[in-house]
Amino acid sequence: MGSGSHRVCTGTRLRDSIRSRPGAGTRRGADAPEGHRSGAPDRALSLFGRRRRELVQDSAGDARRGRDRVVSTGLEERRREREHAKRRLRLHRLGRVLAVLVTAAALVWGIGFSPLLALRSEEVRITGSDGTVEVSQVREALAGYDGTSLVRLDLSGMGQQVAQELVRVRSARVTRSWPHGVEVALTMRVPVAARQTEAGYEVLDGEAVVLEVVDAVPSGTALITQEGDEPLGEDQVTAVALVVGSLDATTRAQVTGASASATGQVTLVLANGATVFWGDTSQSTLKAEVLLSLLTREARTYDVSSPHSPTTA
Repeated sequence: MGSGSHRVCTGTRLRDSIRSRPGAGTRRGADAPEGHRSGAPDRALSLFGRRRRELVQDSAGDARRGRDRVVSTGLEERRREREHAKRRLRLHRLGRVLAVLVTAAALVWGIGFSPLLALRSEEVRITGSDGTVEVSQVREALAGYDGTSLVRLDLSGMGQQVAQELVRVRSARVTRSWPHGVEVALTMRVPVAARQTEAGYEVLDGEAVVLEVVDAVPSGTALITQEGDEPLGEDQVTAVALVVGSLDATTRAQVTGASASATGQVTLVLANGATVFWGDTSQSTLKAEVLLSLLTREARTYDVSSPHSPTTA
C-alpha cells in the first residue's frame, strides 16, 4: 500500500503542477471557447489595424484638403485672370469707341464748321445774266452765307434769296464749287411790255412783274394802251403781259402795241400795222403756235381767238 500511495500522490502533485501552468488546462484550437480563441495579441493587432486605418484616413483627408486648397487656389487665380482679361477687353473697346467719337467730332468740325471749306464771297460766280445783274449784286444777296461751310449750305434757300433780292432774276440755281465757292445760274426775267405811268414807263415781264421804271419805252417791248377813255385796270395789264409773254421771241419782236378790253379780250398791234385778235388768256400756248404759222401769210388781221379755226383777212 505504501508504494501505491506514493504513486497516487505523485500523480496528484503532477496534475496540480500542470494545471498551475498558464494555459495548461486549455487546448489550443477546438477545445477553447469561441470567444477566447483570440487572445491579447489579437486585440493588439486589432487596435493597431484600427489606428493604422485612422492614420491612413487622416492622411487621406489631409491630402484631399491639400488638393482642395491647390484646386481652390488655381480656380481663384483663373477667375482673377478672366476678370482682368474682361476689364482689359472693356477698356480696349471703350478706347476704340472714344477714338471713333473723337475722330468723328474732328471730322464734323473740320468739314462743317471750320474755315477749311467755308464759303468766300469772292468765290461766288454767276452765269446766265443778261447784263442787268452784276456778280457784285449776287454776292451782296448771299452775304449772309459768307463763312458758312459748303457742306452746310442751303442751296435751295440761297437760290430763293437771290430771286427775292434781285427783281430781274426769275430763278436761280446754286451749286457748290469746291473748296470755297458757289456758282449761281440765273434765269432772267424777260421784259415784254411797258405801260405809261406818272413816274415813267413801267417795264413788265410775262408775269406782269415790274422790272424797272424808265423814261422811254424799251425796244422790243409792246406798249400797253387803253381802249376808249377808261384807264387800264390791273387785270387788263396782267392779261396783256401774259399774252405777250407767251409769244416766241420772233413773234414778240413784231408786236409794238397791245390792249385789253374790260372783259379781258386782248388785241395786239404788229409793226407792219396788222392787228391780231387774240381773245382771252386761255390756250395761250396753242394760240402762239397758230399765230406763228399764220404770220407766214400777208394779212391785215389775224384772228386766233378760236385757235382750232383761225382766220386771216
